[in-house]
Formats: sequence, C-alpha cells, structure tokens
Amino acid sequence: MVAGKYISTLLIVISLAVVVLSFNIEEQDVFDPSSPSFFPALVGVVMLISALMIARRGIQSPSSAQEETKQHVAVEGNDEEEPEKEMYEKENITQKGINIRLILFTALVVLFAILMNYINFMVLSFLFLFGSMLLLSREKMLRSFIVSLIVSVAFYYTFVHVFHIVFP
Repeated sequence: MVAGKYISTLLIVISLAVVVLSFNIEEQDVFDPSSPSFFPALVGVVMLISALMIARRGIQSPSSAQEETKQHVAVEGNDEEEPEKEMYEKENITQKGINIRLILFTALVVLFAILMNYINFMVLSFLFLFGSMLLLSREKMLRSFIVSLIVSVAFYYTFVHVFHIVFP
C-alpha cells in the first residue's frame, strides 16, 4: 500500500523533528526528568518507535491477524467461536473513507491546539476525546461520552494534583 509508506515516512520525520527540537531548548537537559525538554523528548522517542513499528508492519506480508481472520472464516462451522465472533463489530470502509477520517482527525488536532488558548483544558480535552472516539472508532455515543469524561478528569487530576503541573 503506497499511502502506508508515505504515512509511516511522515510519522518518522515528525517524530525526529520533535526529538531534535527538544534538544534545541536552551539551557535545558533532555535527560533530566524535571527539565521542560524531557517530556517532549520522551514523546518524540515514543512517536519514533511507534512510527518505526508502523513502517515495519507495512513492509511485512499480511499480518497474522488478517491470516487468522481468513482461517476463522474457513472454520465457521465451529460453534465455540461464535461468542468471540459477536464481540467484534466489523465496519466496511473504503480507502476514501479512511482518507476522509484521517483529514478530519488532523483538522481536529489542529483545532485542539488552536483552541487551547481560549477554552479550559479539561473541557477541551473532553470534547477532543469525544470527537476523536466518534470519528475514528465509531463507538456508541454513551460509551464515548463516559470514557472521554473519565479520561479527561483523570488526566487533569493526575497532572494538576499529583505532578503539580499547571495546565494551560
């Protein structure tokens, strides 16, 4: 898949840029956890590792998950696997649908970054998570609402009251 190669290359470039920029913060030590450049460097390294894993997966032959799905379809007569089959909801999506979701998600991330200056972080993070979950996973609205609420409150509490970091 050609788009997968471009996306993994783009992710690798972005993650390397984040790592390099974290090293360029003046008078900061990237290896000191109390330094403001530590967290961006850590995020950049995690992004780089993830991007390399995505690139590796794109180079390999079809994943074992796809092969298992093919084997599972071949063994449909087995009744023991029916409950497991019902657990997953399959969504038929075209390449155009994937591209539209990717563009919308990117716009959502940019909008999140812009609105951070104007809207309370906890409210904005809730709205971002809720919108992302609906856009990317097509979860049920109530489940997305509850998960978004719990995660945004938990992150806010953890960073403000445990780590004593002031959110924007």
